[in-house]
Amino acid sequence: MRLAPEERATLESVAASLVPRDSVSGLVAYGSKVAGYSRPESDYDMIVACKRFREGIRYRYVDEPVAASALIVDEGLLLQDAQSSYLGEFVIGRLLNVYDAISNSALFTEVELEFKRRVLIEALLELSADYGEFCRHIEVPYDYFLFEKLSKRASMYPPALYSYVQTYSCPLGAENRQISTAGFASAAEGLARRGVLAAAPSGVRMVPERMRGDAFTKVESMFSLTARGLTQYVVHGYAGRVGFSVFRKEAESKLKRVRDAPRRLPEIERPRSLLKLEEGVMIPDASLLEKELGHVLGFTRYSTREHEIGDPYSTARVLTFSDGPREASVVVKSYSDVRSLKWALLSIWAAAANKFSMAPMARLDREYSMTGTLKRVGVLVPSILAAAPAERILVKEFINGPTLASMIDSVLKGTTDGIGEVSAYASLMARVHGAGVALGDAKASNVVVSQRGLYLTDLEQSVEGGDQPWDLAEFLYYTAKLSTHEEAMKRVAASFLAAYSSAGGDKGTISRARTAKYYRPFQPFVTPGMAHMLQDAMGEFC
Repeated sequence: MRLAPEERATLESVAASLVPRDSVSGLVAYGSKVAGYSRPESDYDMIVACKRFREGIRYRYVDEPVAASALIVDEGLLLQDAQSSYLGEFVIGRLLNVYDAISNSALFTEVELEFKRRVLIEALLELSADYGEFCRHIEVPYDYFLFEKLSKRASMYPPALYSYVQTYSCPLGAENRQISTAGFASAAEGLARRGVLAAAPSGVRMVPERMRGDAFTKVESMFSLTARGLTQYVVHGYAGRVGFSVFRKEAESKLKRVRDAPRRLPEIERPRSLLKLEEGVMIPDASLLEKELGHVLGFTRYSTREHEIGDPYSTARVLTFSDGPREASVVVKSYSDVRSLKWALLSIWAAAANKFSMAPMARLDREYSMTGTLKRVGVLVPSILAAAPAERILVKEFINGPTLASMIDSVLKGTTDGIGEVSAYASLMARVHGAGVALGDAKASNVVVSQRGLYLTDLEQSVEGGDQPWDLAEFLYYTAKLSTHEEAMKRVAASFLAAYSSAGGDKGTISRARTAKYYRPFQPFVTPGMAHMLQDAMGEFC
């Protein structure tokens, strides 16, 4: 309750002067007087809900006993506006922010929750449409729904921006925020019982398979926003059937608000900056990537440089931040890079043996998901520092060290001994398979040998319940491609398979890996003698 008893009594008398007292089903105050940013000359803003109001909706302005603007609306239309934006949210939108119910608070609580339930669902559908399966990793705080909606409303009706900024930046701003978001938390509880989302005190998490997250939903949402904006302007004109002097006063006031409006709150400017991730920082706009990463790494002033990493068709680059003697590097991986077309070509090449995921968001989701899954079973993987899912970008910890491929190359050439690392990778793969995961792209070039152990650095094709025999076949045949060092490769294969078996690797997986199905994609690159040797080696461990 924000208004004093005498103010509440005065507003009740104002309402009674506008409509018969027995037709009033509820009275609520909102705006600057309630939110705490009013000026001495500010009006009182109020909604008078009436039973069977013949005009449907009407704006009335009074000067005595206090200056007030009253929005009179039929109770049924108020409920329809909450449920389906019947009035373009012209009325119900005022209950998005803090309000003070003077009479029949139950009515306004009901319509507020109905409205905020719809706002919450629409916002989640839009996130689901934009981020697909990746949305399961996002925690959506309750104030996101508030500011996302305010941002949209301000884009359709700029004069409202002044009120929004003042409401959440005035001395009562923090309390206003808490009150306004409480309705979203209550709405989420009901949806959680239906299994659409998971609700927690801090926010919600989506269940993608229960969301209609597709392109149609996004188009539908965009159309609805436009339609609401037009409806809101039409209703505004109809409701404000007043004399020219009042119209001029309102227009001048709103123009002054636009001129005086302070800079937008960050939450209204970029509502998605409020979104959080299970691991790493959510970056709503790739243009903020370096700035956000610099902050994450603890740099205030810095310079950057970058270089490509991995195979020629890799979509990853190393970004290094420098501030005098201090340096820190991260790996930035773009799943929408044109070089990602490699997966389309590889899918054709390996069609009979394995299917690769090609969609950028699906690959980003897999890498993010499997990073957490493998960490939980004790596998070393680079930590996730940030994600910009709108641009299909993931930022991971940079692991310094040679790749396993380079060490095996030395083994094949007889210059160094890296057999121990080969065995370690085999044991690691057995652990991954034991957790029910297939790597999908198990090449030795995706493994970095560090002082802590072996890191798996490329998980975008990893999946639970995937094709584990492919992992074995790809590692062995790809390692042997275009090589004539048959004896050295035999040593690599024997060490790998022995360690895989000793670590609990399934014999059936090895048996399936030696079939023609998995050999066929590599046949053009592996000599017949090398292929027979590898199949014989696998046969010893079936």
